[in-house]
Amino acid sequence: MNIKNYLFLSLLFIRFLSLNAQSTQEAQIIPLEKKDLFKKDAITFYMGSGNMPILDTLGDAVKKNLLSNFPEAKMNVSNPFIIGYQYHIRDKFSIGMVYCSSSVTSDKKIIPDFQNVGQSSEFYYNLALTSLMTSVDVFWKKIKRPKSTFAFHSGLSLGIFNLNGSREITKGSGNGVEDLNLNVTSRAFQLTVVGVKHSMDALKGFGWFANLGLGFNSIGLTTGINWTL
Repeated sequence: MNIKNYLFLSLLFIRFLSLNAQSTQEAQIIPLEKKDLFKKDAITFYMGSGNMPILDTLGDAVKKNLLSNFPEAKMNVSNPFIIGYQYHIRDKFSIGMVYCSSSVTSDKKIIPDFQNVGQSSEFYYNLALTSLMTSVDVFWKKIKRPKSTFAFHSGLSLGIFNLNGSREITKGSGNGVEDLNLNVTSRAFQLTVVGVKHSMDALKGFGWFANLGLGFNSIGLTTGINWTL
């Protein structure tokens, strides 16, 4: 066998070994399983914060009617704090509960106590808005990945809300301080036009969510974190 033939056979043999190794390696590659963290019987706990423009309106009303003698008064708004859960009774349906709390508080003010010479009263006003509702959501799109799941949904929550307004005296007798006694309870709703939640298997089911909707809990965008079991 001459050198040319020997080299040709050697190259042919090497090529055969490389092709065989490549085919063996390809045969050993197993596609990663795509995770569905929001399947039937999954439960997601979540908490977040939203936006409620009516709180600014309520604060302005308190300032105009009860703090007119204090033009520099400030109303401090605590945006809605939302906490709840979703239980997946079906692959595309969930039921749950959601609680929301928000408030408007004036800064503390001091007025003289004309009934007790030399004394004064320190006070502030507080408006608290809370709600408790049951929720139903329809999951119309899922994106399953090997390490996480995205779920898009829409839904409706129904329940009750309570608006409570009070005058808080922190020092003195409160003489001369205008009272605020408000307590209103009625039906409430929250419509989720579109929402998305994302949980990651590597983080033991922790993730985030974002909802766009309107109602007694929030108007506009609500965002936060979640944990899916």
